[in-house]
Amino acid sequence: MKRLNFLHLNLGIPSLLTEWKAMFSPRYLLEDSLSGLTVAFIAIPLSLAIALASGVQPEAGLVTAIIAGIACSLFGGTRLAVSGPAAAMAVIIADNVEKFGVSGLLLICLTAGLMQLLSGIFGLGKYARYIPLPVIAGFTAGIGAIIFIGQLPRAFGIEPPPESHVISVLQHLREYIHTTNYLSLLLVVIALAVIRGLPLIMPRIPPILPAVALVTAIAYFFNLTNIELVGAIPTSLPAPRLPNFNAIPMGELLFNAFTVFLLASFETLLSSSALERLTPGQKNNPDQELIGQGIGNIAVSLFSGIPVTGVIARSMINIRAGAKTRRSSIIHSFIILLCVMAFAPLIALIPIAALAAVLFSISLSMLNYREFYWLWLTSRSEAMIYAVTFFTIVFVDLLAGIQVGMAAAGLIVLFKATKTQLHISSSSHDAIIRLSLSGSLTFLSSSEITELEKRLSTAAFGETAIIDLTDISNMDSSGAAAIIGLFKLCHDRNVHCFIKGLSRRFEPLFHNEEGREIIENFYLVSESQLQEKKGLSKPLSSRGRLVHGVQRFYTERQHNDKRLFEFLANQQDPHTLFITCADSRIIPSQITSSDPGDLFIVRNVGNFVPPYDNPISIGEAAALEFALTKLNITDVVVCGHANCGAMQACIAQTQFDEPSLQRWIGQIRSQLNLNQVLSTEAVAMQNVLNQIKNLEQYPVVAAKLADKSLTIHGWYYDFDQGIVYEWDKVTNEFIAIPSAI
Repeated sequence: MKRLNFLHLNLGIPSLLTEWKAMFSPRYLLEDSLSGLTVAFIAIPLSLAIALASGVQPEAGLVTAIIAGIACSLFGGTRLAVSGPAAAMAVIIADNVEKFGVSGLLLICLTAGLMQLLSGIFGLGKYARYIPLPVIAGFTAGIGAIIFIGQLPRAFGIEPPPESHVISVLQHLREYIHTTNYLSLLLVVIALAVIRGLPLIMPRIPPILPAVALVTAIAYFFNLTNIELVGAIPTSLPAPRLPNFNAIPMGELLFNAFTVFLLASFETLLSSSALERLTPGQKNNPDQELIGQGIGNIAVSLFSGIPVTGVIARSMINIRAGAKTRRSSIIHSFIILLCVMAFAPLIALIPIAALAAVLFSISLSMLNYREFYWLWLTSRSEAMIYAVTFFTIVFVDLLAGIQVGMAAAGLIVLFKATKTQLHISSSSHDAIIRLSLSGSLTFLSSSEITELEKRLSTAAFGETAIIDLTDISNMDSSGAAAIIGLFKLCHDRNVHCFIKGLSRRFEPLFHNEEGREIIENFYLVSESQLQEKKGLSKPLSSRGRLVHGVQRFYTERQHNDKRLFEFLANQQDPHTLFITCADSRIIPSQITSSDPGDLFIVRNVGNFVPPYDNPISIGEAAALEFALTKLNITDVVVCGHANCGAMQACIAQTQFDEPSLQRWIGQIRSQLNLNQVLSTEAVAMQNVLNQIKNLEQYPVVAAKLADKSLTIHGWYYDFDQGIVYEWDKVTNEFIAIPSAI
């Protein structure tokens, strides 16, 4: 049974009990009632409008809001969310109604609800987070465009076409535009003006209800008889009944239900994530949210409603109106029910033009051209994903739009992830061509390989080329074959070619005879081996290597965030004084993963800190005093290391002809206890502790230690194992700094 612990077979009820109990408490009853009332007055015209856009009777929208507001609130994973009919679902609902009728839609709604319920039970909610934002934005805008175009015939007082596809609607509108009802168009303009203009004057008043009420009053008092109205609606909820299970063939049922399931779940989880940011400290549970939505859609289908989602607009109004518990959504449902029972004749007088204006306002908000504009400014590739998703949804269909958008996003991510960065430099000083590659070297790197071939084809007879693969993060057999091909090209032109930095995990790709020869005979661990590999009698100058590195730094700095460099141009603010050996194998910024400006570094032979009372060099003392008095240093690290040449010289009592070196090593040796046989490692660790004692002699250090504004750490770096050890004052030993979990 342990394997089933991840399943939510109890529907999350144990975790919901506390919140259910809170609904029976008088605490926050006033706040929940006021927020429920506010949301209900907004939900009534919205539900009617969305039912209109969905191709169903107006009362279906109201029934849906009532049932979903109760069921989804009781079982959902977002405490203050409000669920109901959503504009984002209207297009796909209308498409299903057009194909299968209302009975088919109810069966699709029931099946989609079961899919949501099972997804929540099996913990699949987290996977909805993997939808790219440009696809989401393009999807939302595409829905907005379809709703806007779909309501144009109603705005002009023209009977909508039998098909709801954008092209069909536009052709129908062009054909019947001469029959425009200008009174209907005027009412749309008035309602839209109120919806858009009222927030500018009275931002605290939700504008939809006043707009619908005003247009309804105009139509009633001016007796506009040729205006289409909502008409009579039932004054009670329909009796629950199961949908007709023979309404749709099984294959089409599963396909269309899965589409509704995806879109409804996707919209709900997006809404929940947005609400999470509005309610700090309250985390939404995506699996519980799917369970709640599944139960809601199952219940809605039994009462002849339409598929529901969590609705961001109503949920945000619920929160801003002061809702505290799940009770507010339930109160909103009962208020809608009360309005249906008591004010059905008034609802029947609402002009269809008013609902069309509501849908126009919603669709304009969904279009949100600024989102595309900012994507275009910041990332052209993401703007392309948005555009592809948008146009496919508008001119093909919803599912195809999401599929194409996801495919486009996947391809762009693939190309970015497999991008090979190339830097080439050559120096007349040492006649070496250096080619550094970073990123992925795969079958998608053909353009970079062509660039390499072009450069190597111009190499002079006897010239040397070094291909640096240190920063290659991914390589396939095509990439390895390309490197082998470059070697052949160089060999044919009598150019000496070498590689360096190839990761061991990529070596199996060079399994053929030519590849093995490259690894065995033309591989450089360091450029220092070049003299040996080429059989040169005198060492080569390193200037070319340094220039190549500087040029790479220029290139990388152009592509990296410049804020750090701009900050460091005028000041430094290091947090740590790092005292370590001059040994070339130790790179403090590498082993601490530090940025420029983090470490103030003092390096010398044997990471030695001269005693305060007898300094043989004032350079270290000056650096120490500057760091602790002029900079905001909070920590000092003294770092020794494995295989230290200075420690080996101390143990071996090595005598140097160079007087400065002899004196320096002598000072280090004088503080070591060499009467017993110790390993180089043990002596290096002892030396670190000696330098801490020397540090403590300095008045500036002693003062900061006394007021606890400074901490000193003793480290030992074993680069053979790649482990850093730290001195523990409690156990009196060096203990490995653990790796991250």
